[in-house]
Amino acid sequence: MADHRKHETQGRAETVRPLDPLLVLPCVDSTLPSSYFEGLRGARGVDLLHVALPSALLFRAQSDNPDAIVIVTEESFPAVWGSSSSLEEVFSDTPTVLLAGTLSAAITRSASRLKIRSVLPLVITTHQLVAAIAATVAGFAVNLPQPFFPVGDEIQGIRPEPSDPAQLSRAEHLTAREVEVLRLVALGQGNKEVAAQLKVSEHTVKFHVSSVLAKLGARSRTEAVTIGILRGLVAI
Repeated sequence: MADHRKHETQGRAETVRPLDPLLVLPCVDSTLPSSYFEGLRGARGVDLLHVALPSALLFRAQSDNPDAIVIVTEESFPAVWGSSSSLEEVFSDTPTVLLAGTLSAAITRSASRLKIRSVLPLVITTHQLVAAIAATVAGFAVNLPQPFFPVGDEIQGIRPEPSDPAQLSRAEHLTAREVEVLRLVALGQGNKEVAAQLKVSEHTVKFHVSSVLAKLGARSRTEAVTIGILRGLVAI
């Protein structure tokens, strides 16, 4: 199934048939339980393969031909993951998401050198991870610097969405118009194009964009779009 889909799309998720689940190869280091991914099994939009260890990642990536790879590690990345040149070749061919125990600029740079597009914290919800995988396959670089949940002493696995409104992201407080603006920005439209689409002034669009950035805690339009994707406000 993955072979046909990859040949058909030539590696670009934009043309993947929307009903096709993405074939995902999970990989964990020895410090984390393989059950970390249990929360992702059965999630809509992904078809999860058996978990691979770092020593088998290269072989599994070649034999299983996944649409995406998700790496979870608490170790220094990429110290325990083998040859950098081999990994770079794999990650260049297959969109990859890295979930790291400690996020830092150094880890992000190491991931970028290995052609890993997206770097996220270990503490993440199923919805966020599925959205991040789909966004990464679509060509986005997804980064979520702060854990969505408070980090406990142990990382047991992917968590469900919070039911406590106090834990919900500030993204929930966007107005309907702000969400509309964010979705148009995600399509690559500039302020002038958004203004024409919504039949409002360019000044009004600038105001909405500034408000969206502030509410999402984003430093740029691109970061606002990736946060919107993770929160389900922007469709892939």
